[in-house]
Amino acid sequence: MKKLLSIALALCLTLTATAALAAGKLNVVQEDFHVVGTSYVYGHAYAKVENSGDKPIKINSGVLEIYDGDGNPITSVDYMNAYARYLAPGEYTYVRMSSDIAEGQAANVSDYMMTLAGKSDNSTHDLRLPVETAISLGEGDKWYTRNYIYATVTNNTENPLYSISVVLAVLDAEGKIVYIDDDSLYSDRALMPGSSMIIRKDISTSFMDYFAANNIVPTTVDAIAYVEIEKE
Repeated sequence: MKKLLSIALALCLTLTATAALAAGKLNVVQEDFHVVGTSYVYGHAYAKVENSGDKPIKINSGVLEIYDGDGNPITSVDYMNAYARYLAPGEYTYVRMSSDIAEGQAANVSDYMMTLAGKSDNSTHDLRLPVETAISLGEGDKWYTRNYIYATVTNNTENPLYSISVVLAVLDAEGKIVYIDDDSLYSDRALMPGSSMIIRKDISTSFMDYFAANNIVPTTVDAIAYVEIEKE
């Protein structure tokens, strides 16, 4: 399946023949698309995006469009999950967009386009925390098994941290993004200084069935743990 991803920067820049103003710039490192489900079918678009510019930038909005073989639109959505969305120069993050596909249309899906818009923004930054990951498939016994992904997050600051969020991207051996999940402590729980916690998420059955049917092997997990902090 052909994969397309366009990046539109919502920045007002004045360029000359000799120089350009400094700015953040979104660059796609990896993108993947999966059509998953039987009774209820969804198209899932994933992207790993970095700021290759020299100023902070925020992933501000996105649109996912899914097409049939003739280029006709099947569905579209403008809701996105952009994790650790405030990117300093050189930082990367993950974006997930999903749209349901009408009954009988799954077989017609042929193409997609995800368009992301960035906005210059230095009012907030994402404090990133150390995180270690693991994946464990088939935990349990012959009667019932679970497929877990783990993120161990450490508070390496001197203060209690509330509202810690984590995004976990599952990759195959070639580095393709095959699944994304997330979790958060929200504002009523804090991780104490020097402490660690383990976040465990279960890969959904519909995705495990999709992996088996398409010879996809989840291999590693890349995670980002962060707290959004407004600058004073």
